[in-house]
Amino acid sequence: MNFEGLFENIREDAMAALLEFVGTAFFLLLGLGGIQAATAENLSSVRPASNIQQVLYISTSMGFSLLVSAWLFFRITGGLFNPNVSLALLLVGVVKPVRFVLYCIAQLLGAIAGSAILLGLTSESLSVNTFLQDGTSIAQGIFIEMFITSGLVLSVLMLAAEKHQATAFAPVGIGLTLFSGHL
Repeated sequence: MNFEGLFENIREDAMAALLEFVGTAFFLLLGLGGIQAATAENLSSVRPASNIQQVLYISTSMGFSLLVSAWLFFRITGGLFNPNVSLALLLVGVVKPVRFVLYCIAQLLGAIAGSAILLGLTSESLSVNTFLQDGTSIAQGIFIEMFITSGLVLSVLMLAAEKHQATAFAPVGIGLTLFSGHL
């Protein structure tokens, strides 16, 4: 295996990873903050929102959070914010191995930081846990998550990695894909 040149862009890779950390923290702070706000409103309200309203609010929070965050960081880091997306871009040759590893570390740490900031800013415990609905098996849950994540990865590959005239608007389609997945 040839390791020559593997670390030749380490300075740029490290800077991109730092910004990927910031972007991931920002994305999750906004998205999970919306979920936290929806839950707090529902708990304190005399007339709680319906399940449909709750799902729409959560889906909108996550979808728009990704749209805004990806658009902000797209030109610098690609606005990946997800190790699955990073892996897909590694496999198609868009992201190099060193940047992939740094991105995954940055994304995981960014998720922890975003959640910690949200926890510090709110008075309630975090209410952003994912759970399966009654009647949905673990196997079904795994396949649901697999298909939704595949859709998100496909949207990134088709809208951002495959360069075309509308690439600048890729964050809109990617954010809408996440919105649809959350629905």
